[in-house]
Amino acid sequence: MMGLNYAGLILENTDKGLVLSQVICPKADKGSPEQTNGTVDLTDNTVYLKVKSSCDGKKIKGSEGRHDLIVLCDFSYSLDGKKYQPLGKSFQAKKGKWIGAKVGMFCTRPAIVTNDGGWTDVDWFRITKR
Repeated sequence: MMGLNYAGLILENTDKGLVLSQVICPKADKGSPEQTNGTVDLTDNTVYLKVKSSCDGKKIKGSEGRHDLIVLCDFSYSLDGKKYQPLGKSFQAKKGKWIGAKVGMFCTRPAIVTNDGGWTDVDWFRITKR
C-alpha cells in the first residue's frame, strides 16, 4: 500500500505582506514534516488559485486491478484571474486513506492565545472537467 501524501496551498499574512506557498508531505502517515515546494510574495490582497490535474496514460505499477493511472497536479496563482503563474513543482496524486481529491479552506494562526485566527473570504469556487 502506498503511503498517505498530500499537497496544499498556504496563504500567510506576514510582517512583509502576503506570502503564498505550496507545501507537500510525501509521507504524512509516517510522520514526515511538510516541505515547501514553492513560494511567492504577493503584491495584492486578492489572489486566484488553480490546480490542474493531468495524465499521460501511464499506469501505476502494482496497483489494484492494474488500471490506476499516474495523475500529476500543478498549482498556479493569478493576481488578475487571467494570467496564471506556476507555483512549485508537479505533485503526484496518490491514493491513501481517502479516495479522490479533498478540498478545504480554513483560517488559523500559529501560537493562538485566543480564538482570533482571522477570516477568509471566498467569493466563488468552481470545479471543471475539460
